[in-house]
Amino acid sequence: MATGTLKAALAASALGLGLAASLGAPMAHAEAPAVKHSSAVEDLRAGLAGMIAQGSLPNAQVIIARDGKDVVRFHMGVLDRESGKPLPDNAIFRLYSMTKPITTVAAMMLVEEGRISLDAPISRYLPEFAHMRVYESGDLENMVTVPAARQITVRDLMTHSSGLTYNFTGNTPVQQYYRKHGVMRGGGVGRRPEDAPPAATMDKLIQRLAAAPLLHQPGERFSYSNSTGVLGVLVERASGMPLDSFFKERIFGPLEMRDATFVVSDAQLPRFVANYNASTDGMSLAETAEQSEYRDPARMFDGGGALAGTAEDYLHFAQMLANRGEWHGHRLLKPESVDTMFTPLFETGGQAHENVMFGLGLGIGDAASEAIGGMPAGAGGWSGSANTYFFADPRRNLVALLMTNELISGEFTERTVKIRTLLDKAAVEVGSGK
Repeated sequence: MATGTLKAALAASALGLGLAASLGAPMAHAEAPAVKHSSAVEDLRAGLAGMIAQGSLPNAQVIIARDGKDVVRFHMGVLDRESGKPLPDNAIFRLYSMTKPITTVAAMMLVEEGRISLDAPISRYLPEFAHMRVYESGDLENMVTVPAARQITVRDLMTHSSGLTYNFTGNTPVQQYYRKHGVMRGGGVGRRPEDAPPAATMDKLIQRLAAAPLLHQPGERFSYSNSTGVLGVLVERASGMPLDSFFKERIFGPLEMRDATFVVSDAQLPRFVANYNASTDGMSLAETAEQSEYRDPARMFDGGGALAGTAEDYLHFAQMLANRGEWHGHRLLKPESVDTMFTPLFETGGQAHENVMFGLGLGIGDAASEAIGGMPAGAGGWSGSANTYFFADPRRNLVALLMTNELISGEFTERTVKIRTLLDKAAVEVGSGK
């Protein structure tokens, strides 16, 4: 859908301790002993330890915080299975699409400053998108398109209702067009060997996206897409700053997100986890830390999914959202702006476990999602392709996040469902004071 160094290793529960010891796994660092363990927290720890033992998960780091204070914090597993090095508490993970809420916050900061408008056409800032056409019928080679009924707005980008899509989210003629014409970024998830070469720069990707047909009319419905990547370029053009510089100066600095980055440095490399693919045998290595695209300074800084960071980094960001825009005296957004982000607008659809409402840059939990063990009602959050996951709940002042790096395809979706359900249920119990 990775912490600051702990002052001391505190006692884990007997169950969690026994599992870790029997597997030769690094012991989990537990929450403060004054906190009574709930059954759901025990289930969370035991469930993750069991998946690591079975070889279906490489590692896990969990933080649940209430009222700005850690209630649950532990990590287990290995930095990489090949070396067997224990996962450090300040491990660096690929965030993938958990980059999206950060980019949305950056854009909302510019909205507050009057540099962009939520309901302005994006062609005001990105003229490439002034004359979009929408797929109507036909196959890839005989595609019929019609002019867009209206222009794409900034709000459309934030809600994934722009009509843009991803090359890997389906097999309609529009996605086939993306694959045939390289409407994707290098290093991105879901590329096939037969796909055309990807765009070399974000500006080139913008040109290709603008030339492609839209999947549907702007504002019609939610379609997960390159929208947030486009939003990142819009932030650059409206602010006059490269996206990495804007993030560092306006977000990472104030929130003390010390390891958040598009490029993992030599100094950070020893803490950077390997990435894995789920497989019938458990897992296969997808990417070592040393060979990762995240090590390439020339890689594309995609606001839709290219950041890395620690759990502690993301905790600060999530806590800012739970605090309605403020963290440790640093206000990034007005409370009203955060409230707007948490206002549900579209249903995401998909399988039951992933079907939530969507606001601006955030999936929003409701009674239906909470009832099946999903995101709690009123919480807002998102996940990354390698199964990082978080939510922030302003009403309860509750934050929960789980870090790991394993790419899980549809065949193994039950792994994703399990780890998120374990976290969500534990967080709901913690939030209710049980």
